[in-house]
Amino acid sequence: MEYYELAPEDNHFHSIVADITHKCNMNCANCYIPNRDVPDIDLHRLLDSISKLPTRTWIRLIGAEPTMHPNLPYIIRAIIGLGHRCSLTTNGLKLASNKYLDQLVDAGAYYFLISMNGADDDIIYKELDSGSYAGLKVRALENVLKRKLTVNTGTIIAKGVNEITLKRQPELVVEVAKRVGIRFDQNPWKRITPVLRIKSVGDIGRNMGGSATYQMEDMIDMCRKQFGVKEFTRVESGLNLLKHGDGPSYTFDIHTDVGLIHVRLVDWAVDEDGVVDAGNKNRGRFTQDFKIAPFFEHVKKNEFGY
Repeated sequence: MEYYELAPEDNHFHSIVADITHKCNMNCANCYIPNRDVPDIDLHRLLDSISKLPTRTWIRLIGAEPTMHPNLPYIIRAIIGLGHRCSLTTNGLKLASNKYLDQLVDAGAYYFLISMNGADDDIIYKELDSGSYAGLKVRALENVLKRKLTVNTGTIIAKGVNEITLKRQPELVVEVAKRVGIRFDQNPWKRITPVLRIKSVGDIGRNMGGSATYQMEDMIDMCRKQFGVKEFTRVESGLNLLKHGDGPSYTFDIHTDVGLIHVRLVDWAVDEDGVVDAGNKNRGRFTQDFKIAPFFEHVKKNEFGY
């Protein structure tokens, strides 16, 4: 495992993760940062570090659950005010509130990644995420799409639990698009095609163990069977966060009657050091001292905490 830390002025990462809070309103069976005892991030030091970055950078706000931070709109507005792009990786529960989502949008938020491990199936959410969250998550997806914001979804597949979500998630996205009256062959989605990110349970942090994990070749085989896909495109390490994200993956397109959708199979396997996506030069993480380190190398070095 190659570990190093950079001063903000020397940053070379295309996107940087900021763990703004370790609070969460869910208790998922799989969480690569399960430590809940860490104080919220020092906003003054975070923004000072961001102000020193040499080029325009994606700042990826994560948690635990970033919407649990009481000053999230302020953080978004400040990052954009410093000239950087901002994305929000969220479980989506609080986005089911139009009033709350409007606060984020008014602050400048426009790019969201919502985790949807069970699509619209509460039985799956209860097993993987310890609660009945389908209604809130679907409402969040509706709220984001009807505002014509950029949204991707993230789904973890666990063996014997939610293989049906692989096919159901794209179907659900299409159904919601029709319900709110938008099309993916029109802007902004014509320019930024929605991406449904899918990965298997990984042996990292709090997890369900190797018996629940699929290998990448198994995931590809399931896609061949469920979608009839013949050709996959391998992406080594995407330089465009909106289109690819950041790590080795296989992608394919789904042509629907509301436009194109990308499906991205993310390789969540760990290397011999227990690191996912080892050696990635495009994704960093703010450290406790507000330097910048490779993301998962830093997660591992801190034993899946912070």
